[in-house]
Amino acid sequence: MKKFLFLIILPTLFFVSCKKDSSTIDDTITVDMGTNSIYDTYYSFDKGQVKTIANTDWDIAFSVPVMTASIIISEGAGVQLWCVGDTNAWSKVNQSTINNLQPRYNDKSNWMNGAFNQNSVYPFNFGWGTYQMDTHNVIGDSIYIIKLTDGSYKKLFIREKNGSADTYVLRWANPDGSHQVDTSISPATYSATKNFIHYSILNKKLIEAEPDKDKWDLLFTNYIVKLQTGPTSFMDQPVVGVLANKDVKLLKVTGIAPENASLSDSTSGFSSQADLIGWDWKTYNQNTSQYSITADTSYFAKLAGGSIYKIYFTRYIGHATGTIEFKTKLVE
Repeated sequence: MKKFLFLIILPTLFFVSCKKDSSTIDDTITVDMGTNSIYDTYYSFDKGQVKTIANTDWDIAFSVPVMTASIIISEGAGVQLWCVGDTNAWSKVNQSTINNLQPRYNDKSNWMNGAFNQNSVYPFNFGWGTYQMDTHNVIGDSIYIIKLTDGSYKKLFIREKNGSADTYVLRWANPDGSHQVDTSISPATYSATKNFIHYSILNKKLIEAEPDKDKWDLLFTNYIVKLQTGPTSFMDQPVVGVLANKDVKLLKVTGIAPENASLSDSTSGFSSQADLIGWDWKTYNQNTSQYSITADTSYFAKLAGGSIYKIYFTRYIGHATGTIEFKTKLVE
């Protein structure tokens, strides 16, 4: 995993022409995610920037809505996760256990398929644990090694999600078993307002990283993708990308200049794929060490309330500042 030296720079979001109408003038927006793009920036088409928080402030996050059990990691901040065995393996696990294992990352297209949920078996197994119909609890069945935002390693066991209390029970320790911590967190307070509640294992505290779920539409963030480097070889690459709130639907239009693109130019309908905008609206030129923007691609976002916005990108400076420029326009 590539390591970054983080320099904290207060991010800002500037707006030029903030009126919301369907005129011929598109609003120009600038987002500065900071050096190495360490800031997660939540954006609303109606309100602009809603919240910005360093992705190093949290290690894992738990889905809040009832009947969900997604657990994601802060992969943009360097968090990595390895599944190393069932619950009987706790005393046998150490840091060398991850040798020759591939780390697990979040499914960027589906918020409910986090790094801990990989290899789940629908509908009763969530990857990290199995749902019990008699108690409505999810009982943990897997042991993990996790690399935290500071580069340290812990072994981690999500012991249970108690359905009636809406409480997650956790255990972690150093890989050699020392300094074991048993704790619980209760997302119930946030069930009506959040998609996820975030947690810092380093600081042993909940982090309200996400704004209220009805207050944001897009998340500008840093995450990991697998890039093919050969016929059968891949590498984990950090990228800057855009993920949509789970209640926002997206549509992509290609082959037409973005300023001229309309809904009728699409060959498909709106999608629930959270990373449809994703990261590849830009390309990196090794010769010039600069990014260029895909010239014939635009996106349409249908919000929970029914409004539809067009969005397309005009500039990306890169990790030096994490600056992204894009245009938006209310079309319906």
